[in-house]
Amino acid sequence: MQQRQIISSLEDLHSYVASLEPSMSTIFRGITDSNEHQLIPSIGRRRFGPLGDQPLHINERRMFRLFKEAALPYLTLFIPTKDWEWLALAQHHGLPTRLLDWSANPLVAAYFAVEKEHSGDSAIYMYSGTDTVDPETISNPFCINKVLRYRPPHISPHIVAQRGLFTVHPDPTKPFKSQQLVKLVIKKQARRKMKKLLYKYGISRETLFPSLEGLTTDLDWLHCDTY
Repeated sequence: MQQRQIISSLEDLHSYVASLEPSMSTIFRGITDSNEHQLIPSIGRRRFGPLGDQPLHINERRMFRLFKEAALPYLTLFIPTKDWEWLALAQHHGLPTRLLDWSANPLVAAYFAVEKEHSGDSAIYMYSGTDTVDPETISNPFCINKVLRYRPPHISPHIVAQRGLFTVHPDPTKPFKSQQLVKLVIKKQARRKMKKLLYKYGISRETLFPSLEGLTTDLDWLHCDTY
């Protein structure tokens, strides 16, 4: 059964993370809705329309191929050379894939959990298992038989700022479950205070999405009566 802990403050989160074994390579994923969210990659949650009347794995690879064919004119910072890099880039820019986003920084996960207004509890998933994939050994991200971690190169300033990485899933339609998965439930009463405190620690939209859009989002939040 999945472990579950209650988090009522950022101090609670700090205490729990501080108690982890130093040797554990733990990663974190923040989610807004603690009750409804399942750890299913975006491709596994999609319902395909008339252009996608084939089995999921065929639709998935078709979209991936079309992305690779059409993306090159838009690439200025990084040109992928491996399918793993292409898949991470596609995920980062919104294409449904078999990847799930994680961070090596628990404060980043906390921000994504409490960033948006929500009337219920949120959560942070902690995961300390899984081998890290070596793209030189496993070249095809669509032919794996277990959940793996993938640490992408610096394909985007956002991934660097967020200390981002991924898990890749052999069956992206199945919810991810593991004995090494812990769910930290953030009580709804703590969400707004936690967001404000994270800003004081330098965790905000601007620092995680370094851009003019990130800056204006922070300025709007700081100066207007918004969540």
